[in-house]
Amino acid sequence: MDKKVRIWGMLMRLTLSTKYAILALGELARRGSFASVQEIADTMEIPQAYLAKLVPLLVRMGILTSQRGRGGGVSLAKPAEMITLKEIIEAVEGPTSLQDCPFELSPCPGNPGCPLYPVWDPLRERIVEFLSQTSLAEVVQRIAPQKGG
Repeated sequence: MDKKVRIWGMLMRLTLSTKYAILALGELARRGSFASVQEIADTMEIPQAYLAKLVPLLVRMGILTSQRGRGGGVSLAKPAEMITLKEIIEAVEGPTSLQDCPFELSPCPGNPGCPLYPVWDPLRERIVEFLSQTSLAEVVQRIAPQKGG
C-alpha cells in the first residue's frame, strides 16, 4: 500500500456524508450519463433522502449538474479525471474542513506560533496535496464495480 494512503487513512476519517458523496459520484462516473437520485441511491445502497440533501451541495460547487424532466436527473458536471477528492470533501464538509487540527476544536489554517505547528502542518499539507492530486477517476478505477462499499 502506498505510504501516502496509509498516512491519510490513519489520520483522516471521512464523514458518512463524504463517503456517500464519493460512492454516488463514482456510480455516476461509471454510468457516464444522467441518473435519478433514486437510481443512484438504490444501486449504491444509500438512503435516498440523505443523498438528495448532498446533491445541491455538489451542484453548487460545480461537481454535479442536474436536469429536470424525462431523461433528467444528475450527472457529473465535468470529467471524473477533473474532480478531486479535495473538491468533494470541501463541497460536502465546507471549505475549512481540511483545516481541522486534531489538537483544537476550531479549524486552524496553521499558526507558526503554535507549539504543534512543526509537527502537524507539514503532515496536513501532505494530506491536502494527496487529496488534491487524487481524482474521482482514480478512485473509480481502483474499486470493483459493485454495490456499496
